[in-house]
Amino acid sequence: MSSASLARGFLRGYSRPPIQSVLPKQKTLSRLLFDHDSRLAYKKVMPIFTNIYENLETPTNIRLPHYTKHDDLMTLRAVLRDIRALSNAVNKNLVDLENELIEQAAELGNNDAIAMLAFEAIGSSETLPEDYAYANKLIKELQDAKHPLVFKLAGDLAFAKNYHEQAAQYWNQFLELEDDSLVASHVYTSLGLFYFNFAKPEPNLAKARECLEKAIKFGELDTSIIKAHYYLGQLYSMTDPKRSRYHLEISASKGLQESFASLGFLELNVFDNPLKAIEWFKLGVEGNNDITCLIGQFDSHVKTENLLKAKSILANLADLKKKLDALARQQFRNVPEAFKGHAETNYALLVTFFDSRKGIIHKLSQL
Repeated sequence: MSSASLARGFLRGYSRPPIQSVLPKQKTLSRLLFDHDSRLAYKKVMPIFTNIYENLETPTNIRLPHYTKHDDLMTLRAVLRDIRALSNAVNKNLVDLENELIEQAAELGNNDAIAMLAFEAIGSSETLPEDYAYANKLIKELQDAKHPLVFKLAGDLAFAKNYHEQAAQYWNQFLELEDDSLVASHVYTSLGLFYFNFAKPEPNLAKARECLEKAIKFGELDTSIIKAHYYLGQLYSMTDPKRSRYHLEISASKGLQESFASLGFLELNVFDNPLKAIEWFKLGVEGNNDITCLIGQFDSHVKTENLLKAKSILANLADLKKKLDALARQQFRNVPEAFKGHAETNYALLVTFFDSRKGIIHKLSQL
């Protein structure tokens, strides 16, 4: 399987910094090992890290210590993911080390690693036909053996290819085998989003809420669980505004941009707190130039009767609409495909804004 993986795309002659400069200090690494219930302590982990890291360009030279088990390597891989998350950066050397840990774990027979590499192979357009066939054979064997992760990864791949119903089926198969783990929390989030956005013939909000509640019950506050909090905030916005605010504040505190507009309008329209709303809208504008938050700022300043600030924001909105008007006349043909949907959405927002607030806009024009 290792020959089929794309994880070893290393450049010959690449000069890597010493491993001590890539990994955190001993105290931090020891704490992370403890958090992941590592069987091996720092002194036994470092020879594994060092041997693999120093042979990343020549993996056939890797010689793992005799005490190394495949589960240890997957634990170390999870530790590296935490290190990258804590640093909030993508370090090429850590990514390469993480990929090789998966390779080595697969060669020692770890089914999670084998599943990950197999799906990596079938998901790549660069995989050779014989390697693609071999990867599918491994996936079939893991499915027959009811290995949980293979169903989770099958669901992820199906969803990425827009086979949403099939993805949900795979995710439910995973949960029949494993329903109370960290990985399960991610699957619950994915299922929650499926029921929220893609279920046919219509969204199933009750199932979405059930799945998202289970996600935050079993998960840690990572990217997946932050999304779960955000969507729970959406689900509770009409029925339980206080609970909605609780979930949205969690996702906002972790920098999820979509949360700022939702929180701002919740404070403005439900809790009648325009000053607090302005704070959330300001974060959205500063962080992502969010037009929805700019509109929220306008509404908040109008509500507090700060008409000069409202007029200033109106000028910004008018300028944005003028630019988008020009693009709309050309049916957004000159907008790159990756940004076209975003431009169209923003244009629709601005058209609605100017149509629905004609009275106050006229009043501001008289100032």
